[in-house]
Amino acid sequence: MTDSPQTADAYDLPHGRPPEGNNFAAIRAVTGFQLNRLMTKPRIAMGLVGALFPAAVMFAVIRTAPINRDMTVAMIYALIPEALCVLGLLVTMCPVVADELERGTWIHVTVRPGGRQSLLLGTFAAAVIWTGGVSLVSLMLTLLIAQPTQPIGLVVMFTVLIGISCIGRAALFAVPAVILPKRALIASVGVALVVEYFAGLLPAVVNQVTVSLRLRSLLVEWMAWRKDLPIEMTLFVDDYSAPVQIAAVCILVCILLTTAGFILNRRQFPPSVEN
Repeated sequence: MTDSPQTADAYDLPHGRPPEGNNFAAIRAVTGFQLNRLMTKPRIAMGLVGALFPAAVMFAVIRTAPINRDMTVAMIYALIPEALCVLGLLVTMCPVVADELERGTWIHVTVRPGGRQSLLLGTFAAAVIWTGGVSLVSLMLTLLIAQPTQPIGLVVMFTVLIGISCIGRAALFAVPAVILPKRALIASVGVALVVEYFAGLLPAVVNQVTVSLRLRSLLVEWMAWRKDLPIEMTLFVDDYSAPVQIAAVCILVCILLTTAGFILNRRQFPPSVEN
């Protein structure tokens, strides 16, 4: 008796490699599924609260005392690309494996050709889209309250910074999410604090592999602040041009996602963990 064509095809394929042409379809399917899960009422309410927080802080500050445009930009940068994006990605990217283990669906992911890679990249895309959307809503609300001069330029600049922050940090959080799925949130918070905020502020070679350095450098360049920076502050930004900074983030994202995918393809969970 021979196996059915469907069964034979599924298991004869190399592990983790779906047929060519099905890669993007599988990733799109996972992305759509994860976005549908993120569009529930509790998640939408959580996103609205997160979007309102920077606007509320800005409102409280400008009611206390007027602030100039540069201070407004610095506050928006700290509140949205650095804070809100990280918080959103902690919620959306960290459960990439843990959710499947808790629901008992991990086995269905592993037996599908390319299932692990599709899960990782689809969840990555959904986390970036959801967090980026919440951050853009927050940006518009905050700018509406602050009412700085030349708002269109700020919208364009912060949209790019939000996109870079979401893509870079989502790839960063993917690594602890596949190494320690049951403790992914705690591990990712530790990674954010140690790598992004501690190492990113060290005037040493180690800060070259952080997203925060690239974001600060882009902000300083696009706001033309470099010539006005104190000497000691120049240690915390990079002198390279904006295209180089963006290319560095893209390379870092590729390395992190490749590492996460390599680890995920070799992870095995005993039945006690899957249950």
